[in-house]
Amino acid sequence: MTSTTDITIRNFHIDHFGHVNHARYVELLEEARWRYLEENGLLRPLHRRGALHVVVGLDISYRHAAVIGDVLRFTTSVSRCLTHRFTVEQSAVVTASGILALRATVTNVFVDRSGRPRPVDAALLDAWPDLKSAAARR
Repeated sequence: MTSTTDITIRNFHIDHFGHVNHARYVELLEEARWRYLEENGLLRPLHRRGALHVVVGLDISYRHAAVIGDVLRFTTSVSRCLTHRFTVEQSAVVTASGILALRATVTNVFVDRSGRPRPVDAALLDAWPDLKSAAARR
């Protein structure tokens, strides 16, 4: 399943060069991932199972500068699920022009409440259907 999130670029996203600062994109990508989780009702089921997910890697390829007033459409989807990690693919497109602004690959792991790594087990796969689909593609 792919989730889409539109975010309007505001003045506080912009640096002194007049475009979105590279560091702000990390926050925008995170906002899109949280909306994906919320819209799909995933937070409570995962937390009930004692699983928290944390980002352990982020690779961003910047393609086009976004400026104040641009609306970026972020797409978010789970692309891979292995025994101890999963990968989320994201992209952002300027809606007015259709130009790709960035692509990102986000690597995550699950941890338990004490912060210890937790394997992606059957309970987590049952709670998150997209993880289950990605795990089946391995």
